[in-house]
Amino acid sequence: MKILAIDDQQLVLLPLQKKLEDMGYKVKTSTDASEGIGIYDRFKPNLVIVDINMPDMCGVEFIEYIRVNKRSSTPIIVLSGNTSSDIIAQTFKLGINDYIKKPMDLDNICERIKRLNIFFQTY
Repeated sequence: MKILAIDDQQLVLLPLQKKLEDMGYKVKTSTDASEGIGIYDRFKPNLVIVDINMPDMCGVEFIEYIRVNKRSSTPIIVLSGNTSSDIIAQTFKLGINDYIKKPMDLDNICERIKRLNIFFQTY
């Protein structure tokens, strides 16, 4: 499975990438959502993990790109410190599959990824 993770904090991306690669996933990362669009188009991931609060382009805009512009159903997990119920509701309306609040728990994230992977392989 190929995973694209986008977060403006390297301190989030580095341990996440290592853990996911140790589990056998192919992982690409970006600290910039605009750059992440190009990676998404080239890499064609099976799952996207994206932060909401980022400079230049926010995670909501990135999700809109995938769901509206690309008309893609690629599973999306939001990993964010943003706990605004309006933002959470907006992202679910756009079609995300899960919302995980920071600080991140790598074991929890991995279990949720496994669950999503099983679901999409089953249906």
